[in-house]
Amino acid sequence: MRYLLIISYDGTNFSGFQKQNKGERTVQQELEKALKILLKQDVNVVASGRTDAGVHAYNQAVHIESNVIADKMKFLHSINGILPEDVKVKSIKKTNVHARFSAKKKTYLYKMYISDIDLPLYNYFLRIPKNCDLKLMKQAGEILLGEHDFKNFCASGSDVKSTVKTIYSIKWKKMREELHFYITGNGFLYKMVRNIIGIIIQVGLKKITLDEFKNYLILPYTEKHYTAPSKALYLYKVVY
Repeated sequence: MRYLLIISYDGTNFSGFQKQNKGERTVQQELEKALKILLKQDVNVVASGRTDAGVHAYNQAVHIESNVIADKMKFLHSINGILPEDVKVKSIKKTNVHARFSAKKKTYLYKMYISDIDLPLYNYFLRIPKNCDLKLMKQAGEILLGEHDFKNFCASGSDVKSTVKTIYSIKWKKMREELHFYITGNGFLYKMVRNIIGIIIQVGLKKITLDEFKNYLILPYTEKHYTAPSKALYLYKVVY
């Protein structure tokens, strides 16, 4: 029987989602370790996609195969009692979908705050200065809508077959000094969201023009990136 689990985690002390050969602590490792204790069998966790070291998730989707889960509420209570404080299972349901290959849309959230000084209580945000032009940032975001080759927003080290992706929507939400950036697409490349927000901030600071920003979608591959920190990035939602 296949089950879809929605999990939430604080990525600060994880070396990303996927298990590492180096033995570093990962979300997948903690989940599989807890599942083995609870279900008394090895369980392979398949995620909607990887998140990098330091990246968080409100609603990461994973699937597992098991024939020993009888009571879903009891399962949630028990698994969360075993898991560490920085990763928890929010829900579980029977499913026919594949967590990775059946995903139709993913939404990421990047959190910023607008201030010329570092403020307490914003450890998981990126500070941007008050002279950052939000209108220019929004105009840059609109350029990314639709299908494009995002090779210049992909960090080196990726082994994907295609760098063409579709961005369905980009939304901004401002609440006092907080600025939230939501981006929804059919998939994302290695560090793509962080590279997007990093260069959009450069546009807002008027260090890069909108025309130069547009060129990132048409120029030959460049390894010059403006990668925003992982601490402010959240996998917000996966749609099947």
